[in-house]
Amino acid sequence: MEDFRVGASAATGGLHAHSGWKAWRCVRIGDSESRIASILYERPGLPLGSDLNSPEALSPGQTDTAGADALSRVRIVLVEPSHPGNIGSVARAMKTMGLSDLRLVAPRSADALSHPEAIALATGAVDILKAAKIHNELDKALADCPWSAALTARVRELAPLELAPERAAQTALLRARQSEAVALVFGNERYGLDNESIMRCQACCTIPTSAEYSSLNLAMAVQIMAYECRLAAGVARPASTEAGAPRATHAEREQLYAHLEAALVELQFLDPVHHTKLMHRLRRLFARADLEHDEVNILRGICTAIQENRP
Repeated sequence: MEDFRVGASAATGGLHAHSGWKAWRCVRIGDSESRIASILYERPGLPLGSDLNSPEALSPGQTDTAGADALSRVRIVLVEPSHPGNIGSVARAMKTMGLSDLRLVAPRSADALSHPEAIALATGAVDILKAAKIHNELDKALADCPWSAALTARVRELAPLELAPERAAQTALLRARQSEAVALVFGNERYGLDNESIMRCQACCTIPTSAEYSSLNLAMAVQIMAYECRLAAGVARPASTEAGAPRATHAEREQLYAHLEAALVELQFLDPVHHTKLMHRLRRLFARADLEHDEVNILRGICTAIQENRP
């Protein structure tokens, strides 16, 4: 299948983008309005003092059963999609991240949702296609959405608030948690979104890409934004085999440090008189490791072996 360029024309926009992010804006969601503060970052994080640092804005690793429900209120809107195969791929990208609301605006194919290529590339996400709705204009697709973000290749003159992908997803999920429908709007594979469509949204978003080759397939762009939304939702990840391992207590860590210090002195690696910096560095090292109970026991076993095998 042909890989259509997203936003091939710089004049009309799309989803290929510049590679650097400089200015970041955080959105504080108030009861009646959005207040915008401009902040400079190399890579987006939740800035101190932002409402996005509130308990409602959970970190990506946190478990939140309400997150899945919030994701169901994130709508993906495709404006004038031209290739049924891309629509099927978008459905698959959505389902892997827990999104389910797909809207098409004036698709080029009358059978866009039932086309054999769309069905084939949906692969397990045909239910997304069956539930999708088609509108003849963007306003109808966004009618019940208080907030939407347009995906575009570049910053436009007099464009809506510019948000990085991570920030756009965080904003979307904060609103979705308040039972609001929100939308991420994507343009035609070849031409992207026109200025009029972008101005109908409350924010615009650009996905950073390589300056050497900046073209993203439509489904790729949707996958990236759907992934960011899933992170912002704080939906639980599959538990690893180590998830339930008990962490070392403060007392166990202190016993390890004392045991380690004694073993290093016996090895003559540590000067018992001038050793403050080394032990501080070792404490910092193990603090970053967030040691488990069994790991402390292993390390203490090594210390014991060192002491017992000293001549």
